[in-house]
Amino acid sequence: MSKIYYKLFYHIVWSTHLHYPEITEEVEKYLYPFLENKSKRFGCSLIAVGGTQDHIHLAIIIPPSESVADIIGKLKGSSTYFLNKELNITKDFSWQTGYGVLSFAEKDLGRIVGYINNQKLHHLENKLNSKMEITEED
Repeated sequence: MSKIYYKLFYHIVWSTHLHYPEITEEVEKYLYPFLENKSKRFGCSLIAVGGTQDHIHLAIIIPPSESVADIIGKLKGSSTYFLNKELNITKDFSWQTGYGVLSFAEKDLGRIVGYINNQKLHHLENKLNSKMEITEED
């Protein structure tokens, strides 16, 4: 089988159900590694994940053989199950139905990763980039 070369970078944002502030520090310390491990299982590379109590941002490479929507659905569904049923650290945790997704060039990777890694600070200081805060309601 011949190898396929690709560099498909995506910035994905999704929110908790009704933007409830459910992503506590406790949830975050399990959720982020889970998303990284699950991404690998789906053949993706999670480069960065960060967020606030009501939404998360991911920088991820998704292979061309996979549907972006399918990967997002799998990550959202499996993380909900993981938090509610496997860990039992949440009871009724769920994600909002939609999401926002942007593709970006490799040259922008550092800027995107910096933005994702500093989500709490950006929100605290109200220094948001509206192009990177796209959610399902926008």
